[in-house]
Amino acid sequence: MRAARRCAFILLSALPLLLTSGCGGGPPAATPLLHSPYLVSRDGNLRYRLPAGWFDATADSQASTRTVWLVRSDYAGTLTVREVHVDVAARKEITKQGLLHIARLTAGLQTGSAPGAFAREPETVRVNGRDGCVYEVDGVAGDRVRTILMDTGEHLYAITALVNGGAAGGAIGDVYAVQQAFVNALRW
Repeated sequence: MRAARRCAFILLSALPLLLTSGCGGGPPAATPLLHSPYLVSRDGNLRYRLPAGWFDATADSQASTRTVWLVRSDYAGTLTVREVHVDVAARKEITKQGLLHIARLTAGLQTGSAPGAFAREPETVRVNGRDGCVYEVDGVAGDRVRTILMDTGEHLYAITALVNGGAAGGAIGDVYAVQQAFVNALRW
């Protein structure tokens, strides 16, 4: 009986996606399923949804700089949300020139290397009407790291997806898709 309820819940959850997918241009893109209740970030400024197949390690994290820390159940990937603290001058630069310069600086901090060593150069994006910037860097031990910087106007957040270098080849696409769904569902 419990399995039947779970199956019915999954089908009902997927129904809106099926109804809005349309018929043109090929099969619909796969959308990672996020659990419906919103959780509150450590700093209290964000509301987020937990991806299916992931667990929330935020409360267990000893690193107080992590606003949110999610881990895939097979440990092939993590999602980390950290606030990027900027001074008044940097805030003015973001307002005038966008996030590209900040992306170059944060990438250098992530890899411990000189800024500019990107697997994917920073580019601006719009997510839910907000300005952002996305870039990828190669991490240590073959890890892949994709960061989306989001400016809420009051806070600047780096939402980082790390894919373990030893993970199966399809893990990169899966983790990045979860990261995008996670960012799309964020509430400020």
